[in-house]
Amino acid sequence: MDYAVLFVDDDVRVTSAIERNLQKTYHIGTAGSGDEALQAIATDRYAVVVSDLSMPVMNGIELLKKVKQLRPDTIRILLTGHADLDAAIAAVNEGSIFRFLAKPCPQEVLTRTLDAAFEQYRLVTAERELLHQTLMGTVAALVGVLANVQPLALGRTARIARYVRQLAAELKVSDRWEIEVAAMLSQVGCIALNPDVLKKYYAGETLSSAERSDLLSQSLIGCGLVRRIPRLSAVAQIIEHQHDSFRQASDLSPEAQIVTFGAQLLRVAIDFDRLIGIPLEPEAAVAVMRQNESEYNTEALAALERIEDAAAESSVAEEDREYPFAAILQQIRSRRMAEPVGCDTGD
Repeated sequence: MDYAVLFVDDDVRVTSAIERNLQKTYHIGTAGSGDEALQAIATDRYAVVVSDLSMPVMNGIELLKKVKQLRPDTIRILLTGHADLDAAIAAVNEGSIFRFLAKPCPQEVLTRTLDAAFEQYRLVTAERELLHQTLMGTVAALVGVLANVQPLALGRTARIARYVRQLAAELKVSDRWEIEVAAMLSQVGCIALNPDVLKKYYAGETLSSAERSDLLSQSLIGCGLVRRIPRLSAVAQIIEHQHDSFRQASDLSPEAQIVTFGAQLLRVAIDFDRLIGIPLEPEAAVAVMRQNESEYNTEALAALERIEDAAAESSVAEEDREYPFAAILQQIRSRRMAEPVGCDTGD
């Protein structure tokens, strides 16, 4: 098999014997402690980790719990003596390990268990890859529809996506794929709008109450289109709230924090893009936003100022600052997707 397995035991005689007996069948790595094992899985992707239970400093259950956090797809197996069966059973029930094996473990039993673990890993990763491909195709299809129906909105979306990416990087947002995808799909609801309304809005002309209501409704339309796509429930909520005024909130769940902060970044990017399209110079656009700064997340607005100040001082050509949709799509393809957040996806 192409998959690799990491054996962890503080007794070098055990790992040496396993490596010697199984190296012709599997790609094998070894580690002599929990810390050494964590370093190994941080740099190499192992399909399976097999750990002894009784190790100093960090025992096998503690190690496999950390492996689960770092590499959720990795299949975890525990080797234990008969005296530790209760602890091993508890670890299985907690979901920390896939199987446990009693020591001494016959080679044929270990081999069958490893084959089952590799098959489980294949099923998990194949399902994830299928979901990723489905997601990528759906996102690309929505962008394609927007390009055909509202080409002006598509061009604006490219700029908004770039601003949001820069803001998230400046603010050191660690896990930001949902925010970036929301930026890329933020204007997809414009497919239902009158093109003349969009032209007036982009040109900075005054909209009637009905026209402004139609314009704001695009966020709800976009949310409705996106919320049924697997893994994009948080993205849909960010799109829905892209026009919200800033509200200081506390005690939010992690999912709500992503939605709230993502919508705040999107609001800053959208308004900035509208102002420079009037057109205003970036410095003047930020100044206008400062006059209504209670509408915006103060950290995001300050980050926008820093970004534009740096851009003004640099000699980077505008074409070098473009952020094509392919860049975001590639990020989604290359990184592990987060689990779906708890969001209503019903009618």
